[in-house]
Amino acid sequence: MTFDVNIWLEELTNRLKAAFGPRLKAVGLQGSFARGEATPHSDIDAVVILDTLSPQDITAYRQILSQMPSSPHPTCGFLGGAQDLRHWFRAELFQFGLDTRLCYGTLDGLVPPPTRGEARLAAQMGAGTLYHLLVHTWVHGTLTPEFLRQLAKPAFFMLQAAHFVQTGEYLPGKNQLLQKLNRPPLSLLLPALENAAKANLEEAAKTLLTCCQQILAFSDDSSSLV
Repeated sequence: MTFDVNIWLEELTNRLKAAFGPRLKAVGLQGSFARGEATPHSDIDAVVILDTLSPQDITAYRQILSQMPSSPHPTCGFLGGAQDLRHWFRAELFQFGLDTRLCYGTLDGLVPPPTRGEARLAAQMGAGTLYHLLVHTWVHGTLTPEFLRQLAKPAFFMLQAAHFVQTGEYLPGKNQLLQKLNRPPLSLLLPALENAAKANLEEAAKTLLTCCQQILAFSDDSSSLV
């Protein structure tokens, strides 16, 4: 039988309503299932927002997930409190509201539409993290194809935020983004990381370093990324 994530999500929502009642503020889906890009290896990125979040709520949610009908896809995602989201650092929430496909409730008043300034900070935070991981591993560890391929997902989020800064356009999917990034080195980054092999490891690493340096340096009105 083909797995239907919508049926699974409806079942989860019903169980959450029974457990939390009016405390349940929103349920949604993120990631590859929300974008329609899921593969047999994709996780189910569920988003669950309660009014507030306590340790007891975490335990209760864990139990609900353990009792869900079996699925070929592991679950992950976000569980949090509405009160906490209101105080969250906005740059870290850049993708959160735009990437969430809601099936229950609303994020209104919790996650306002991001500004370009917030997107710029999100892109630069991502660039700084990738820069550090890359250089640390290059100096103190060993560059491997698997290591660079693992950086492709956070690199996508970094490029997604950078594109939004320049255009105001949010592109949820990788293929959509690659079609718009038509200037190297940014247009080369994701293919270089995803196709990293022993023969081109250093070249892929150089591309990532250059992209991180560019994004760390750009400002809201920069046109160097498009």
